Amino acid sequence: MRDYKGKNCIVFGANSVVGMEISASLSQGGANLGLIDLDSYKHDALVENVGHPGATVAYKTVLSGRKDSFKEAVDGIVNDLGSVDYLICAFYLEEERKKRDPDDLDVDTWDELLKEWVLNYFLVTKTVVPYMIQRKAGRIVFVNTTTGYTGEGEGEGELTGGGSVYECACSSGITGMMTSIARDIIPKGISVNGIALGPNYEDNMERVIWATDLWLSGICEYACAQILRLY
Repeated sequence: MRDYKGKNCIVFGANSVVGMEISASLSQGGANLGLIDLDSYKHDALVENVGHPGATVAYKTVLSGRKDSFKEAVDGIVNDLGSVDYLICAFYLEEERKKRDPDDLDVDTWDELLKEWVLNYFLVTKTVVPYMIQRKAGRIVFVNTTTGYTGEGEGEGELTGGGSVYECACSSGITGMMTSIARDIIPKGISVNGIALGPNYEDNMERVIWATDLWLSGICEYACAQILRLY
């Protein structure tokens, strides 16, 4: 467990399984939290389960795909916290996997998932980064999945099982988006990294927390735009 006292972290997708676990861990480490979620996923359980004496916890909901909604939410959180040190993007992987039929290739499904996952990751990042640039410091972690990757080392050349074509496309899109963003903002003092979750990540959340701590620690500053794949 790292010491996050005095650190301010925004978690997008805060009510997802990954978002809740990371938020709870950061809270236990002493961080102030800005929790952002889509209006369609709103519930109050998370707000009640995080926070420590003396810490600030701000909670906002946003409308999917709306730049103005994200700006209002982020501006409000920064006003409450004072600054932003970390941004964690944690999507609803577990719920999306249950909803998507891999045999039903529907254009509306493409549009919905691309907006909820890829576009919203971009919008929250675009809104948060200027605050980090002002301070010449910040750390961003994008969460996607190992689906579609080939193994490195063990299982080399094999594809990770599970996942729909939608998930594969979005996960790969996030990888490309992350590396493109990283080229622009890493020279400004902001680290950008990712965590790719395997099919059974819910059974080993300790690894997810460990990976998050690793990227936020600054130990791996040289690992620019690298993704830690938790097969």
